[in-house]
Amino acid sequence: MNKYPGSPQENNPELRDALDSNLEFPIDRDFLSLPPRLDPQVMLGRIAENLPWRSTRPGEQRRRLAEKVDVEFVL
Repeated sequence: MNKYPGSPQENNPELRDALDSNLEFPIDRDFLSLPPRLDPQVMLGRIAENLPWRSTRPGEQRRRLAEKVDVEFVL
């Protein structure tokens, strides 16, 4: 049983037509994808150090509240 409503894209013909079109993405043959150079534990340590400072900056709570998503969604 699906408890989530249908996607709004199913109901909107403009969006449905746009989704059906074929998209062409540019190819950059010189692009080189490299894995991260930092150890994940080092990055988590940096986040743990900076989080208390960042959350106490003036206007930070207001900024985060403005960026908050107020609808439920499923990934």
